[in-house]
Amino acid sequence: MMRQNWILALLLFVSLSLKAEPKVVLVSIDGVRWQEVFTGADPSLHQQAQWVKTPALIKAFQPGRPELLMPFLHQTVLQQGVAVGNRTLGSAINVSNPYQISYPGYQELLAGFSDPVIHSNHKIANPNVTVLEWLNQQPQLRQKIAAFGSWDLFPYILNTQRSGLTVNAGFMPEQGKLSEKQRYLNQLQAKTPSPFANVRLDVFTQEFALEHLRLHKPRLLYIALGEADDFAHLGHYDQYLAAIYRSDQFIADLWQQLQNDPYYRDQTTLLISTDHGRGEAAQWRSHGKSTALPGYKGPVPQIAGSEHIWLAAMGPGIPAAGVIRTDGSWQQGQMAATMAAVLGFDYQAVQPKAAPAFDFSTSVRLAVSDTTPTVTRQGL
Repeated sequence: MMRQNWILALLLFVSLSLKAEPKVVLVSIDGVRWQEVFTGADPSLHQQAQWVKTPALIKAFQPGRPELLMPFLHQTVLQQGVAVGNRTLGSAINVSNPYQISYPGYQELLAGFSDPVIHSNHKIANPNVTVLEWLNQQPQLRQKIAAFGSWDLFPYILNTQRSGLTVNAGFMPEQGKLSEKQRYLNQLQAKTPSPFANVRLDVFTQEFALEHLRLHKPRLLYIALGEADDFAHLGHYDQYLAAIYRSDQFIADLWQQLQNDPYYRDQTTLLISTDHGRGEAAQWRSHGKSTALPGYKGPVPQIAGSEHIWLAAMGPGIPAAGVIRTDGSWQQGQMAATMAAVLGFDYQAVQPKAAPAFDFSTSVRLAVSDTTPTVTRQGL
């Protein structure tokens, strides 16, 4: 009898130890257009020698077949969760900031509102408290928030000097007491050149983040990938597509690690989005302000499409609805309050300028069917 009581007590302890707590993982893929996400390779770009130097690299990515470019997104996320941004199906989400470049986009994404003080990509410390910083101030979440980014501006965007957040970005090595893998990644990163001056290869961001996830079990993890935007600015459409595919494969690996860990399994909301859109056709390389013609003195116009972004999400409480039609346009700034709400906090109560959280649960009635034949919809 004593042995049975001991076993029951142990089982109760284990049950209480594994009590479900909501977790959030946000992944942003810099500068990825909704067109590639929802319709695959652009037929006006993917065979142009001007933009594609290595055709074999993107042979598998066909126009009209987005599931070949982002298989995890289309075959898992869109079956088990929701997506917004496929404008061909009446689904729209925009940035609200007028600049439509990266720092203002990340400010809006993470703080919940656009700030005219943040109007460039200059390295200035963000004067605004992001939702990550605010959540890190809550006793039950202290030191349970972490961010990993490929762009070296993230310590400024998240204002690490003030916030005290755990942030590894750019070419930063991991510090402190390190695992064998972290020491190896530090050494490998130092020996590996990047084609970009201030953006490291995404594989280092990915692997540093996965190891931190394994070791420290954050309840909110933000991972910001950067290669796609930089390859697009260089005019390498083949490398841009390949970077999108690698990002999708990484998210698949990330989700698998989350589901293999009892701490995260069935308790984690996965959010995937971007910081800004891009131009169409000949302007696909750029976003934000257009380049003024020589001698032109008037206002420089915005590149059309730069404001158009996209969102995908799955996890507890998110319906399996696939692409959902929007009544008007959702806004990028809603992400901050959404992350807080999943974790049980009201961000708007302390930051009234923040946009309201996404209402996924009541959006099922707006679900629409995608024309992709290999992707089915559930819960409609």
